[in-house]
Amino acid sequence: RSRSRSNRRRRRRPTPYLIITNISKRQNIKNLLQISAAYGCTSIFVVGQRKFEFDPDGTSGGTHRTPMSTDIPPALQNGIRKGTMTIVRFDKLEECVEHIKSLPCDHVDDDVDDDVADDGDDDGENAGASTTTPPPNAKAKAKATTTTTTTTRRRTIPIIGVEIDDAALNLEREPFASSVAFMMGNEGSGMSSKQMAACDGFIRISQYGGGTASLNVSVAAGVVLHRYFHWSRGVDDSNSNSSSTTGRYCDDV
Repeated sequence: RSRSRSNRRRRRRPTPYLIITNISKRQNIKNLLQISAAYGCTSIFVVGQRKFEFDPDGTSGGTHRTPMSTDIPPALQNGIRKGTMTIVRFDKLEECVEHIKSLPCDHVDDDVDDDVADDGDDDGENAGASTTTPPPNAKAKAKATTTTTTTTRRRTIPIIGVEIDDAALNLEREPFASSVAFMMGNEGSGMSSKQMAACDGFIRISQYGGGTASLNVSVAAGVVLHRYFHWSRGVDDSNSNSSSTTGRYCDDV
């Protein structure tokens, strides 16, 4: 290549992730998957949800005993088979959080080499099977990578809950600075105390009318992911000011 190294450096666009857990209605889970695909969220983390068949071929069975036909929307089935959308399943929320914190986090202040950014490795996460669980050494790897010295700090992906909460930041502010894993609440009761404890922060969606107390969970996810995508498109803008991340969600450990 004839380009100098300085010309091969650019910012990698941060990545959105979605955690699906504690969702009651099958149609809402289907909608969440379709919305994720529409806004570039290609890695989905599922905790529980055993009544929903995430295998595109419908072979595993929701209870791992009785075969079920797939619940995956037809438009997404081939993509999941090919691995362009990855679904990673967990039994417990704590395992999901640990896995997320072990993944690399793209931040607006990070420059990457084009030779690395374009290597097609998808950050090395969950390559291969689309409906899977973390590798056997995932827990050990997570513990190893979160060990830091007094002089070294490693960014991890923040888990952000979409919830009406006093501590929530307004989505309109686009309070992002890195890759983010978004978690939605239950359709009726919102986020459980366990879910909220797993979050590094919260965002809320402003409403300008009095028609409803809250939005449908899949509608809310669509608004959030669209806004995040809109923000992430500006990360590569050379005129953008990435030096100030005050009031934005990024998790340094």
